Amino acid sequence: MKTSKQKLTIIIPILIIAFVTSAALAKNLGTWGTVFPIEEQDIKEFIYERLNHMKQNGELEKINTTFMKNTKKHMLRPTPVANITTTDQPKIFYYDPIYTLIKNIEDEKGKVIVKAGTTVNPLDTIKLHGVLFFINADDKKQINWAITTTKRYEYVKYILVKGNIKTAGEVLNKRIYFDQNGNLTKQLGIKHVPCVVKQSGKKLEIQEFSLKK
Repeated sequence: MKTSKQKLTIIIPILIIAFVTSAALAKNLGTWGTVFPIEEQDIKEFIYERLNHMKQNGELEKINTTFMKNTKKHMLRPTPVANITTTDQPKIFYYDPIYTLIKNIEDEKGKVIVKAGTTVNPLDTIKLHGVLFFINADDKKQINWAITTTKRYEYVKYILVKGNIKTAGEVLNKRIYFDQNGNLTKQLGIKHVPCVVKQSGKKLEIQEFSLKK
């Protein structure tokens, strides 16, 4: 008959073997407790919730007010044209608008009207109505110059490179345009203002003035 001490000696190795074996052969016994699926919030729902929250706390109204204010400000005072300055060396130069077609011009039936390679001068068929004044409306000297110089011409169209369109329109009593992104000054090669552009035969005459004494 085995004693208690002998039985204990036998049981201990068995427990050790059982523990090691169960650890080596461990398997998933499932999850205990409540299971919640992992999901991302729908982007539309997130936006609507965010907008509703912003509306409730007044943040959305502030953003709209700021946006409208900035938009109106930009409309009245667009981004100034870069690299346009005044000069102490007035000059006159000419712009030739002739260009060469790189592809055929066809009518709605595909018939060629003008062939590629043809040179075209818009001033052959149209005339520049009046003259163009390019000015910086933030410069009082240029505003005064424009008021005085405009009397020499029958019709003048003002084009700003900088300044407030509304204010300039009120002072000059004319409809004001703005050279957005400097498209016109780049095309014509204008570097200094005030500047007058007018038609001279089949070319455009460009005169940059100096207001420095």
